[in-house]
Amino acid sequence: MDLYKLTQEVEPYVIAMRREFHANPEISFHEVRTTARIREELDKLGIPHETVGSGNVVGLLDTGRPGKTLSIRADIDALPMEEADKTTPYCSKVDGVMHSCGHDGHAAMLLGTAKVLAQIQEELTGKIYFCFQVAEEVGGGAGEIVQYLKEQGGVDCSIGTHLDGGSDAGVIHLPDGPLMAGAELFEIEVKGVGGHGSRPDKAVDPIKPACDILLRIASIPAQYHNPFDTCVISPCQIHGGSANNIVPESVKIGGNIRFFKYGDNDKLLERIRMVAENTAKAYGTTAVVTHAPSSPLPVINDPEMAAIGREVAQSVGFVMAPPHDPTCGSDNYAEFLAAFPGFYCDTGARCTRPGTSGNHHNPTFDLDESAFRRIVEFFAAFAVRFLGR
Repeated sequence: MDLYKLTQEVEPYVIAMRREFHANPEISFHEVRTTARIREELDKLGIPHETVGSGNVVGLLDTGRPGKTLSIRADIDALPMEEADKTTPYCSKVDGVMHSCGHDGHAAMLLGTAKVLAQIQEELTGKIYFCFQVAEEVGGGAGEIVQYLKEQGGVDCSIGTHLDGGSDAGVIHLPDGPLMAGAELFEIEVKGVGGHGSRPDKAVDPIKPACDILLRIASIPAQYHNPFDTCVISPCQIHGGSANNIVPESVKIGGNIRFFKYGDNDKLLERIRMVAENTAKAYGTTAVVTHAPSSPLPVINDPEMAAIGREVAQSVGFVMAPPHDPTCGSDNYAEFLAAFPGFYCDTGARCTRPGTSGNHHNPTFDLDESAFRRIVEFFAAFAVRFLGR
């Protein structure tokens, strides 16, 4: 079996599919054309598939031989953003929507991986699930696929990658432990009693306690949290009042938490709630803390699977990125790794064409298409290593 040759043969297909997805982007929960094309391509490969939850597509390559089970995930949604460069033959045809985070490449590479593995399935044992996830950008999809996989008996390993516009093709970052932060979005509403600004004694001002609460919660990590467990609490907005002579009824604070250890979000939210409620009470006001119900967990790699991943990556020519700190960005692929052993990695795809940017979620974002073949070979080689006869 010559995976290098097989991935060379599939490379034009992967690039063509990526360009098709790029030209026809669809935002979260509206990936109708994208999922239809994915199903068509899986049909051509003879890979049965199911639509899971709110539109996810999960294909299954079952070798018919006993063995372990592997899942490989790609997110497929685009962003509500106008593409800056209209000169490429694959630029977005949809006004106000573009693939500016590489999910077009993720989808195409997973199809390419399925194409390669379908050709060599006689060399494999067990099962491979190809998981095409909708709505990652808004926190959707992942939990539905995880639940589906659990209902099928679970998987022994789950892997995925994110194309990195800031590093060169052929570079991979695949650490043990935390790779990306978990996130919680919170809101605090401080309620008082409105009144005329000339008679604050007849009102109960919510502005002063809100300001006090904002300063106090920002200091929680330094005062109350284990210094060896990195976290951040960032109050990012505060709103209250409508005129210079009116004491408002309420003030709202909004912010986010970033954390790298399972469970720390609950501890931090509870501390925010305690500080907010007690501070508000001291001013004669009340405070209610709410948070988003489906915030992403931290992405934490299983050390054993990550070690195998690094060995495989180096065997197919990848260069390890220099060690660096985890990113405070988030990705709900974390739900896969909270349920199953596995890893997530960043793989370089920096585009050097003039006028492009490696900054994700930027209207000038683009990818180096030479990166795709390497990643397909990496995925296929990992499958052979994990499921080989």
